[in-house]
Amino acid sequence: PTALTLDDIDAPIILAFLDDLETGRGNSVRTRNARLAAIRAFISYASAREPTSLPLAQRILAIPQKRFNRPLLGYLTRPEIEAVVNATDSASWSGRRDHALLVVMYNTGIRVSEAIGLRRGDVGLESAPYVRIRGKGRKERSVPLWKTTAAILRKWLMEIGSDAQTPLFP
Repeated sequence: PTALTLDDIDAPIILAFLDDLETGRGNSVRTRNARLAAIRAFISYASAREPTSLPLAQRILAIPQKRFNRPLLGYLTRPEIEAVVNATDSASWSGRRDHALLVVMYNTGIRVSEAIGLRRGDVGLESAPYVRIRGKGRKERSVPLWKTTAAILRKWLMEIGSDAQTPLFP
């Protein structure tokens, strides 16, 4: 490898390497595409440092990513969700927090990053209980809460205090 130069690398060699990854080594298409991305990054860097290699770089950078079918994401059934939620320890503070967190996540479908950003003031438990969520791109949305979720949150809010800026799930 130390004697290797840019002149030794060409698109057919890269294609042969990528093909060997899949057929010879048994790697997946995703692995092949990851290796191609690394090669592209190196070739882009090398061509900027060595302008005479630009035609070679263009041929290598023209190698397309291989397409593949993405598997359908699965989901948990209601009994499975209930088993996860009920696995929390209601005797400990962290168990009660985790229980409230899991119930809110199940009810609203929020991302983890959104859930950890929730504050006490983002929850309204009046006549129509809701939670205000700040999502990606600073988009806000209000999601209604089920009666059971609202009841769990009422108990949880008594534990964490009334300051509106307190994290909902510290």
